Amino acid sequence: QWKQLENLYFREKKFAVEVHDPRRISVSRRTFGQSGLVVQTWYANTSLIKSIWVMAISQHQFYLDRKQSKAKIPSARSLDDIAMDLTEMGTPKVSKLVTLEAKNQLIMASNGSLISSGSQDSEVSEEQKKEKIMELKKKEKLLQEKLLQKVEELKKICLREAELTGKMPKEYPLGAGEEPPQVRRRVGTAFKLDDNLLPSEEDPTLQDLESNFIIHQKLVEAAKKLASEPDLCKNVKKKRKQEYADAVKKLQEIENSINEYRIKCGKKPTQKSTLALPGEKIP
Repeated sequence: QWKQLENLYFREKKFAVEVHDPRRISVSRRTFGQSGLVVQTWYANTSLIKSIWVMAISQHQFYLDRKQSKAKIPSARSLDDIAMDLTEMGTPKVSKLVTLEAKNQLIMASNGSLISSGSQDSEVSEEQKKEKIMELKKKEKLLQEKLLQKVEELKKICLREAELTGKMPKEYPLGAGEEPPQVRRRVGTAFKLDDNLLPSEEDPTLQDLESNFIIHQKLVEAAKKLASEPDLCKNVKKKRKQEYADAVKKLQEIENSINEYRIKCGKKPTQKSTLALPGEKIP
């Protein structure tokens, strides 16, 4: 019976009718969907299968219209009233068939189902389609915002690489007609020792210690610049801070060695590390 119909659909050369039979209850635990669903299948060439499907949809629509008209007809009516109603119902029937035919033209030649036709379920499916479209639009908007954010992050990374290498990487995202920005190479932590900074002590041992102090002083300055760079991830920032602390500790140890040697030689100790890093709390 039509009231037991679940779906009518075709896929290329296959036409299937799904009917709900309450007498057939599946006991398998692997059953998905509705239980008691019976599927009848026929195979033929694609054009014939599609024609059978269109006729089945039209027949189902006729059943729905007839059922709806029966619900509206009162119990006691004259033959004249019934004839008038049938005459009036003839015009919309033709228009419905034309509408159904137009809708079928939009269906792909390889597949179709009862929901895609002009049946009563089409109203529900249209609402579901609108909700799905709205949901997809929201997802599209969120993805576009996330994409823009990632593009900006990629630009920052490429600019930092260009500052270090002096050459803009090819991964830098460019818009239509946009020219890559000109970036000057950053000096960074590179430095050169001035020969005048090296002390001219008569004692060669003390002179070596003083030279080592000056070199490590420059290394501390370089480690400080690396640790204070912005936009560093947590692990890299923590590692560079630890390297800066180790460099400061090493500088203090060198100064302690210099002071021990100066006291041993009868000279006054110095405080070069604290003077070299004013306001810095040495770890």
